[in-house]
Amino acid sequence: MDVATRMQRAAGIVATLSALAGCSAAGAEDAKSSASTPTSTARGVVRTPSAEGTGEGSAATLVGRWAPSGFEPLVLHVTGLRAELMGRHHCRGRVTRQDGVQVVRLKCDDGNTDRAVGRVYGLTASAMTIDWEGFGADSMRRIN
Repeated sequence: MDVATRMQRAAGIVATLSALAGCSAAGAEDAKSSASTPTSTARGVVRTPSAEGTGEGSAATLVGRWAPSGFEPLVLHVTGLRAELMGRHHCRGRVTRQDGVQVVRLKCDDGNTDRAVGRVYGLTASAMTIDWEGFGADSMRRIN
């Protein structure tokens, strides 16, 4: 896929996310794990889940398109064991299981490492949290 096609795709994703931003923010808040601790990151205070509830959901549940509950133009697309992150950075990688927890490992085209390794917590059919090593957590909701 060339750069122009990726930019058009990202613009479409941003438009879709903008339209969906107000639709389910409350539902995503309800889906957060009740056992969580605040973590300070460059993006502010983010609720990071504790170790309780790790390993929830099956690999099939993670399959789909996910977007953060906030307004960041970002989409995580998981198909099988492959993962692709589209937004400010374009990253590709795999989903693995480590110590009973699903782990998303990504490598970005531009070398960015903010969201290189993330552990999935609180996975349900419609929401999850990914705690990215050294970056913070994203509360995400299914968008497809």
